[in-house]
Amino acid sequence: MAYTELSGSASMAYAEALESVMTREASASSGDGFGFVKKSVTRGDHWYLQHTLAGKKKQYYFGPDNEEIRGRIAQQKARWDEGKADTAQVEKLVAMALAAGCAGISHRAYKVLYAAEQAGLFRAGGVLVGSFAFLAMGNMLGVSWRRDTTATQDIDLAASDEAMVAIPENARPLGDVILDSETGLLSVPMLNPRAHSTSFKIRGGSFRVDLVTPRKGKPEGQQYVRAIQSYAEPVAFLEYLLEDTQKAVLLHKGGVLVNVPNPARFALHKLVVARRRPASQRTKATKDVKQATQLLTCLLDQNPGDVWLALDAALSHPSRKFRDTLRAGIQSLDVGAGLKARLAEIQG
Repeated sequence: MAYTELSGSASMAYAEALESVMTREASASSGDGFGFVKKSVTRGDHWYLQHTLAGKKKQYYFGPDNEEIRGRIAQQKARWDEGKADTAQVEKLVAMALAAGCAGISHRAYKVLYAAEQAGLFRAGGVLVGSFAFLAMGNMLGVSWRRDTTATQDIDLAASDEAMVAIPENARPLGDVILDSETGLLSVPMLNPRAHSTSFKIRGGSFRVDLVTPRKGKPEGQQYVRAIQSYAEPVAFLEYLLEDTQKAVLLHKGGVLVNVPNPARFALHKLVVARRRPASQRTKATKDVKQATQLLTCLLDQNPGDVWLALDAALSHPSRKFRDTLRAGIQSLDVGAGLKARLAEIQG
């Protein structure tokens, strides 16, 4: 079986969790990790906004101790209280979805992705790609995937100055946010000592976070992405995924609201990625094809129109190499005659 359908109660619980998380984001933050601290200095008392993340505290000046500032603090605390009430409700819905059979994420992955969400990455248009996005798509489509295709320790975050608005200027660089989100995360050193790191890894473990961005022209090493104030690894044809995205909630605690690629585009892109991997990455290429096969089988069963639209867009891609690689990938798939017939029709 390419996939297993979730129960109606699981799909309903996921839909309610997604709606509640989107409402929470639109209304008020829970203020998780934030608080106000008053300090006495030479010129009187002053207030600071304190943010605690992964045991590390950072303070930002808020203003002098006067009636106006105290009023603003009270208003912010009231918004946080409202957000905390919303979060408690979402936590119940997330727990219900997981109990009904939806796929969840690990606590370590949650800490990194929640920190990225709070930093504004997904509000600005950043996109979760890779196997964590594939896992989220199963819940979105009301199915569960084969376990050997969802096991992952790699988080891939995509950002592009062309596809997203900049995170506020006073925000910290995304790379710093990731490093502070989980104890033990370290920047992965590059072979070229003058190059900038785009990956973060747990010391002595396999958990990894990668920042990626669409490749512009010929490969020239890491690219600085102004929107996230960090460097990212250029990836060929990634823009095809970032052009069409959807909201999804990752299930753990109070949920994490992310952007993921259109599932049909994700599947077709996986076919291209699989055929471009070097021989040393044969295991990853096999996993790419398995994920693509499951997604395409599910979509052709549920809503084949999504596949045809994604295929039309792919075959209009300006890169002939992308188009030809995709055609070869589709012809080698075992997903029935429909997709191959449609490809032949478009080519004809």
